[in-house]
Amino acid sequence: MLLKLFTKIVSNLLLWIFVTTILILLILMPRGDNSFGNTHSRMEMTQEYEKNITTFSWEKYKKNITDLFTYAKQNKSLGETEYGLSVEYEVWRYMKKSIYIILPSFIISFFAGILKGIYDFKMGNRRFRIFGEKITSFFLSVPDFFIVIAIQIGIMALIDLGLPHINVYGSETFSNKLLATIFLSIYPTFYIARITEMYLSSESGQDYVRTAIGKGTSNKKIVYMHMLSNCWVKVIGQLNTLMLYILSNLFIVEFLTGYRGGAYRFYQAFHVPKKFSIGSEMEIEIPVVIEFVIVFTAFVLLTKIVSDSIQSALLAREASAEK
Repeated sequence: MLLKLFTKIVSNLLLWIFVTTILILLILMPRGDNSFGNTHSRMEMTQEYEKNITTFSWEKYKKNITDLFTYAKQNKSLGETEYGLSVEYEVWRYMKKSIYIILPSFIISFFAGILKGIYDFKMGNRRFRIFGEKITSFFLSVPDFFIVIAIQIGIMALIDLGLPHINVYGSETFSNKLLATIFLSIYPTFYIARITEMYLSSESGQDYVRTAIGKGTSNKKIVYMHMLSNCWVKVIGQLNTLMLYILSNLFIVEFLTGYRGGAYRFYQAFHVPKKFSIGSEMEIEIPVVIEFVIVFTAFVLLTKIVSDSIQSALLAREASAEK
């Protein structure tokens, strides 16, 4: 069992290295150069930039790769920002804010989702099932940005009616972090709820469930002690997907709430003007983008390792219990 787990971890690590390397190589692809002499006219500079950005140069591509790895090897860093701060400090400064909402959202989504999934399963076809599976389906089908905006408008309306003031936008106060955490948890929570309900429904037809019912075992005990225990391995296997949903929704939440975290800074580093203009920075912040790519993919890798480790432990415990 340990050997199998070790093999999974090594394969995940190798896959992470491969994917991250491919992404870094894509980021290092050469782009147009806007450093022209003063003798050029505006039209000449625009035409030259448009020509450069559509012409691929292997020499420049090789130079980008060589310069990056040479600098990183010599300075133990990927460089500095335009404000003289190291790229590592810049990424950590923003990423730390995101971690404050990513980790709570991950924990809340997982456990709240399981509880909601159990509730959906127990509601079944009862009269008021609208509060069960239908609510889950609603939140899974409505775009996240619509829900976030609706809640923000609702909070501001309540403030006008006398609710104590709450900072809806920003990233410095506790209310900012709390709201961002709630917003980030919405879709992942209902995703886990749907998965949990689905796995419980598949277990409901098993022989051991019918046997337990025949013996007069309470429904609560059947669900929590028998059915759910048999679903844990499958539910834990969704941790990696859960983290992917959280990271993919991170920018939407940070953008709509004014939360200046890692995803928002990543967007800034990747953003360049759509049209050439004299004096404008037309290059992406390559070192910053690379650092964020490494960090975000590392989150997925660590989640996958934790998921595989927990699954391995659960399977080992089941195997020992059967002996």
